[in-house]
Amino acid sequence: MKPHRARILAMQAIFQQQFQSRPLSDLLSFDWIDYKVPEEEKIFASKLVKGVFENTESIDRTIKHYSRNWDISRISQVSKAILRLSIFQMMDTASNTPPKVIIDEAIRLSKKYAEDDAGRFINGILDALYKQEKNT
Repeated sequence: MKPHRARILAMQAIFQQQFQSRPLSDLLSFDWIDYKVPEEEKIFASKLVKGVFENTESIDRTIKHYSRNWDISRISQVSKAILRLSIFQMMDTASNTPPKVIIDEAIRLSKKYAEDDAGRFINGILDALYKQEKNT
């Protein structure tokens, strides 16, 4: 399994939901992908998407808390999808992925899919969350 590709799928599903309300089952079919998604990647991506959807309010409160002086409506939809995905993973107690790997993946996604300066913004929020969680 390639966790990076599964995270891309999850980020794209989260992004889609932000623009058009589609049933979760439609999003988890990954029907917009032009290749056959390996089952392990589909399972991992589905877990991430479901987790984000079930915890969006809490995740968005976390984004608001750590994005000082930035209204969440000003954050681009791509950056918001990456942040939601990454924050869910960092808060998921069942996750075996180290926070630093999650942060690195978020920056990698932002470099490929988001605007030029998004990586620094995303890194700042996730790093602040990581430091806070580490100290509690």
